[in-house]
Amino acid sequence: MGILAVHFLPKGSRKNPLRITDGTYHKGSAELVPDASNIVNRLWIKGGKATSELYTQNITVGALPIQLYYSPRAPITVTVDGVSKTLGIQNIDEAGMHDFLINAAEKLLIPDLCTSGNGIITYKYEYPIKILLEEPASQQMYGVFEDILQVDTDDKDLALELGFKHLYKYSQPIISGSIKPFKGIYKAGEIIRVMIPGINIDADLQIKEVSYNSVPMKPVEITLQLETPERDLSNILKEMAKRIAKLEKTTYADSEGPVEKYVAKEENYKWLEEGEKTEPLRSQEWIFWQEASEKAEPLRIEELMAWKEDAANTAHPLLLPLDSLYPLETLYP
Repeated sequence: MGILAVHFLPKGSRKNPLRITDGTYHKGSAELVPDASNIVNRLWIKGGKATSELYTQNITVGALPIQLYYSPRAPITVTVDGVSKTLGIQNIDEAGMHDFLINAAEKLLIPDLCTSGNGIITYKYEYPIKILLEEPASQQMYGVFEDILQVDTDDKDLALELGFKHLYKYSQPIISGSIKPFKGIYKAGEIIRVMIPGINIDADLQIKEVSYNSVPMKPVEITLQLETPERDLSNILKEMAKRIAKLEKTTYADSEGPVEKYVAKEENYKWLEEGEKTEPLRSQEWIFWQEASEKAEPLRIEELMAWKEDAANTAHPLLLPLDSLYPLETLYP
C-alpha cells in the first residue's frame, strides 16, 4: 500500500524562518551524512522530441489523398502552380470550405476544392532526440559520472526541465539524515537552513518528515528527517526560452540519432517571497492562573428548639426481711 503526502503551503511559507545551528539541537542527534555514491554530472535524457526546420515536399494533386513523409507541424503552407492554397483540418472543418484538408495523425494532405496541379507543401515535423546535460564544476571536483534519464514526454522543453532538476540534485553529494531540534514549528515540505560547521554542513535542506514524541513529565522530542531538495527552476527564471538562451548548446549526431548537448553552469540567483499571515480557524494557547488559600470560619446557623417536660411518681412494692428472720447472735448450735 502506498501513501501519498500532499502539502499545501501558503505563499511565502515554503522557507522556514528558523535556522538549525550549533546550540539549537540536541547534542549527538545530528545524523546528517553526505552521500556521494549517486553522483551524476553527465546526464543523457531520452524521450524528448525536437522540431525540425521548414521541410519542403513536392506534391502532385489528384483525387486521392497525398501521403506526407512526416507528421506535419505548424507552420504549414501549400502552393499549387505558384498559387497559395487554403488549409483546413479534417474532421474539424467542413468539406467544401478549403482547398485542402490536413490530417496530421495519418500524415495525409486531402484535396478538397483543389483537385489538380503540381506544387509543394512546406511544414515542420518532430523527430526523437537525445539530450545531453553536463555539469563541468562537478566533473572537475568528483570526475565524470554518467546516467540515463528516461522521461515519458515528447515535449523537449519539459524533458530538459526534468533533466535540470535531476542534474542539480545529483551533481553534488546528497545530504540526508535526521536531527532533533530543541523547539520550533516545522512542516513537511519546507526548506530550512542547516549550518553545522562541526560536520561540514552548510546547506538548505528539505524537511521530508516531522515526528513528535511525547513522554510524561518530559519535554516533547522533535525529530526532523532532512534531505537535499530538488531545484525548482521555475522560481529562478519563469520562461524556459530565457533559461535555454543562457546555456551553451551544441547539436550533433551519434549512432542513435541527433543529440542536443547543454552545459549547465552554476549561477547564483536570489528571489524574494512575500506572504500574508493567515489567522488559523482554531488555536491552542497556554493559560496561566494563580491560586490562594485562606482559613474560613464555619457558618453559624441559629436554630429554635422547643420541648415540654412532665413530672411523674412511680411506686413499686419492695419486700424487706423481718427483724426476726435471722437468729440472735447469742444463739449457738
